[in-house]
Amino acid sequence: MPKLIKLFFGVPDGEIYPREFEPGDECPPELVEGAKSLGALGDEDDGDPPDSLTVAQLRAALDEKGIEYKPTARKAELAELLANTSAAGQSE
Repeated sequence: MPKLIKLFFGVPDGEIYPREFEPGDECPPELVEGAKSLGALGDEDDGDPPDSLTVAQLRAALDEKGIEYKPTARKAELAELLANTSAAGQSE
């Protein structure tokens, strides 16, 4: 299942009340389309390049991997950090 990169509320099948999903939680299959439309879904399965992500998505992905970055870092710098760690992870 794809993972969420930001806070998301959804109603899983069989439930009647919305549930809060935290960044890093796996998204139930029935909620994937809704999470995608709100930009809450990680792009791991889609293979999108880091430069197609928003700054918030880049920061969430870096936070999830435990990578430190400057609070004032620009989108290009964040994307480069994420791309470098992704490339390093694939070569190992």
